[in-house]
Amino acid sequence: MRGEDAVEIVKVSLALAFPTATVEGIARAAETVVRWGAEDAAEYLDEPLTQRMLLDLLQVAGLSENDYTPADPHWPNADLPPANYRTWSRTELMDDEISFLPRPPDEPPPRGPTPRPGPGAAG
Repeated sequence: MRGEDAVEIVKVSLALAFPTATVEGIARAAETVVRWGAEDAAEYLDEPLTQRMLLDLLQVAGLSENDYTPADPHWPNADLPPANYRTWSRTELMDDEISFLPRPPDEPPPRGPTPRPGPGAAG
């Protein structure tokens, strides 16, 4: 799928989720979601990280937490606060000091091929 097509699909979904957002806010948030998808941000999503991602998306779209009403009235779980880190890149619109971690600190590294050392690496 072309990147432009993916952004358009995400725009429609976000417009339904964030009906009070501006067209520009929806466009920024959609481009951000597609970028995070390319970064495999969903690989480690659990409820606290999902809450953090939602807060980040609201910020990118120019909305406050009060502008969003979840479809599930029991979400987010009040016992689980949003994660205090993120596993996706920041945008210039995220005005916090929350850390980026390539993976959650309590999770094992992802499985996959072992990276080869680059040119000039000792070994």
